Amino acid sequence: MKKLLCLFVILFSYNLYSQDLLDLALVHKTKIIDKEGYKPNLKTDKWNINNYLYELNESELTLNDSIILIELISKTNTQNLTEWKVDELNEVYLTKKNQKISINAALESIKPKSKEQQRELKRKMRQYNNNPSKWRGWPLSISRPVFSDDNKYSIISFKLGNSGGYSSLYQKLNEEWKLIGVFNRFAY
Repeated sequence: MKKLLCLFVILFSYNLYSQDLLDLALVHKTKIIDKEGYKPNLKTDKWNINNYLYELNESELTLNDSIILIELISKTNTQNLTEWKVDELNEVYLTKKNQKISINAALESIKPKSKEQQRELKRKMRQYNNNPSKWRGWPLSISRPVFSDDNKYSIISFKLGNSGGYSSLYQKLNEEWKLIGVFNRFAY
């Protein structure tokens, strides 16, 4: 019983720990999310690591430690691909690719902040429902966050509908997650 309680506390704290990071990662993105988890194609060879570091060093904060990046990418590549559940992401609508979006269910899940946001979201959902295979930005596919062994860094990758994607590197500073750079940008 004690072991079960300990396991529950660990899982609960991990969920809270990653929830702050997921909320930050989705702050200015669409809230229409693909149920299927996304598995990025990140490589750990010297040439790719050097390119990733170059891209990251264009941002405000620099990362000079390729070991942390290699560790995170290795964890990303061995990560199990599982579907997202409703209780794992805040105020998002989960869907499958090429599936029509239920406008009322989506609005109830997303909870737009204003009438203007609600009208804009409805308009975009109608456009998507008319031709989902040609929609460029929806649904957003997101990978599960992977954390460094010291829990100071994390990577989350995104695929934006059928238009491309990127990976984001986050660092925990003063008990808060902060985006420190974007790398591995790609387009279709």
